[in-house]
Amino acid sequence: MQIRRAAVLAIVFLPVVTAAQQVTPAPSGRPTVEKAERDRVIDVLAMKLSAGYVLPEAVGRIIQALRSANNAGEYDGTAPREFADAVGRTLRNASGDKHFAVFYEPAPAAPPEAATPSEPRERLNFGFGKLERLRGNVGYLELVSFPNLSQQSAETASALLSTLANFDAIILDLRRNSGGNTPMVAFIATYFFDTRIHLTDAYWRDTNETSQFWTATFVPGRRAARQPLYILTSTSTFSAAEDFCYSMQNLKRALVVGETTGGGAHSSRGPQRLTQSFTAIIPAGRSISPVTKTNWEGTGVTPDIETPADAALGVAHLHALRSLLEGETDRQWKQTLQRVADDLATSASVPVPER
Repeated sequence: MQIRRAAVLAIVFLPVVTAAQQVTPAPSGRPTVEKAERDRVIDVLAMKLSAGYVLPEAVGRIIQALRSANNAGEYDGTAPREFADAVGRTLRNASGDKHFAVFYEPAPAAPPEAATPSEPRERLNFGFGKLERLRGNVGYLELVSFPNLSQQSAETASALLSTLANFDAIILDLRRNSGGNTPMVAFIATYFFDTRIHLTDAYWRDTNETSQFWTATFVPGRRAARQPLYILTSTSTFSAAEDFCYSMQNLKRALVVGETTGGGAHSSRGPQRLTQSFTAIIPAGRSISPVTKTNWEGTGVTPDIETPADAALGVAHLHALRSLLEGETDRQWKQTLQRVADDLATSASVPVPER
């Protein structure tokens, strides 16, 4: 996760090939990374881990794993991207931290011209997917990422989240959400509370600072603070998406339905350059719940209702209908809800326990 100063990112770096590559052609003609370059990457990684990795007690073990792999020849004869992938695997295996990554990303010889992203956030609707009214007046909204909080992303969020106030129960689908930005997590969460709430914290080892994240005092549009709320998860739900699930679950505001999430509660400040050709993501921060005083690193967020991810929507929908039935006083609408629940129960693949 990367948080502006503090924050949460799930990043894919597109490699840029330049003439400045410290590689040696193998006998087959395939370029490989020179030993001096490999050694330099390991040395710089060791220095940066010692200075900033969020779990200082793990640094010695990780550095030893890197040096052992390098000395044993595990990285010999690797092409640049193979070398980056192999070092990234060593980092993740030695630490158990899924946020570690190494990329072959040569530095450009000169500052590039301002580029237009091939898929601007606007085209991706700022991480918001399908909005739908399900039977029984249950609202469904898919969140595929938590983008940077900006005027445009906030306006998009407000328009969609305000619509959820029209529904009697709400389902948020985070099954394909691999993370994003914590300020947007707090902004979206605001729409599901009617008072200001301390949502989460982020501690940064490199600066020894803690950033607090609260829901906003004011947001545009309407809130849905009283409706039953369900959050769908899968094993792919990760990082900032887990932060949202963990916070909403521990604050007793939502039921999590689906699979245990990926287990990544650490944050980075973005890519750090190791050499001219390689960069790395080194987690420097960790999330801390004001409720549990800990996080979900390595364990994931355990759902309240466990079910396969592909069955989670039907299970949550049925549970929402049963919850609404308990408090419904309009006889005719109650009959409608019961009929929808009965129809759904025949097709739900997993029985739903009573709330």
